[in-house]
Amino acid sequence: MRAFENTIPEHLKKLNYVPPIIKSYENNTEDGNVHVWLDKFHGIPIWRFDMDGIQWMILDEKHGAASQFLSHYKLAYGHVICTGLGFGTREQWLATKPEVTKITVLEKYKDVIEYHESIGTEWSDKIEIIHCDANEYQGSCDFLSIDHYELDDAQSIINSVQKVSKNISCDSMWFWMLESWIRLGYIVNNPANVSIESSEISYGGIYFLGGDENVLLENYILIKKFLGLDKLPNLKLEELTEYINAY
Repeated sequence: MRAFENTIPEHLKKLNYVPPIIKSYENNTEDGNVHVWLDKFHGIPIWRFDMDGIQWMILDEKHGAASQFLSHYKLAYGHVICTGLGFGTREQWLATKPEVTKITVLEKYKDVIEYHESIGTEWSDKIEIIHCDANEYQGSCDFLSIDHYELDDAQSIINSVQKVSKNISCDSMWFWMLESWIRLGYIVNNPANVSIESSEISYGGIYFLGGDENVLLENYILIKKFLGLDKLPNLKLEELTEYINAY
């Protein structure tokens, strides 16, 4: 049975979202310890994937991890390259979109691929998975979807996004955490991991809840320039606000 299949929010149902199949799993190897299990956070059930005791990915009953990929889904078309496999939440969803013809997934860690092999994940015919380091891969696509950094500080994430976008030619791109950085007006670490020292890199203005939404668009334009990522699409305020509110 697919994870939390009966609790999919209406806005995701309307977009043909298909939750991934997740099964309990534990594997100890010389490279590390992989543990997938149904946990509870303040009484709320949540599927977790931990590597060596550090949280790498989650899926809750509200499918928040999928909502964070709304921007990727809306922007994706043609040949899509995804960095980082995870539970396959993003990939399985993108495969339901008619405008997406092929999905190439770049996954550095064999343990993640072996997890899916072990539980018998059935992938769409559109999906191919390549065992490689996304930071070193070179290729081209129509849309580039980046989400492969797990333990990095803010500057390392920036460096990774910039390197991948340079190595992989694309017409358009997006990366995980961008919505959060736009809303905050500064760049931060992956908040899911507390094993690294907190750091912030300022580039724009802070958006206050209920404030002028034009600040969000101004921040987006600033961050595109600050990071030098000209392949980030030109968006209308309505589109950007939708992505940020869903994140």
